[in-house]
Amino acid sequence: MIALLRPQARPQAHPQPEPARPRLRVVEKTAPVPPVRNRRRLGFVACGLLFTAVLVGNVTVHASITQGQFELEKLQDANAKREAAYHQLRLQVAEAEAPQRVVDRARRLGMVEPARVTYLTPTSKTSSTGSASPATGADRPAEAAQSWGQVKPHLDRRR
Repeated sequence: MIALLRPQARPQAHPQPEPARPRLRVVEKTAPVPPVRNRRRLGFVACGLLFTAVLVGNVTVHASITQGQFELEKLQDANAKREAAYHQLRLQVAEAEAPQRVVDRARRLGMVEPARVTYLTPTSKTSSTGSASPATGADRPAEAAQSWGQVKPHLDRRR
């Protein structure tokens, strides 16, 4: 029974010749890469470098913007503090120039109110403009500018 399960070799009438093998040769380890592969590899490297450059540029721009925002906030805080100090100083000046405070300070210094107040008006002989009539509306700005120029240098000496 075992003989039936084994395939029996059939006798061949004409043995077929073995196919010819191609001649084998030794290939060096540093074989040149085909040009298509070189271009593809170069394209991938170029895309990677471009992506990296864009990414680094983007991070740099965002860092610069963030740094500018911090500096802007710092300047706005400093500006708010200086504005508050300015308003406080204006309040102090307004309080110092208040008429009642001036009168109280004058009394402490020993000054007294006069019994009678006399107002002086310039005459044509003492007037700097040379006319006895009051200045018209057209003359006032020029006159005020001239008198301001005379008074201004003396204002800083009061302090």
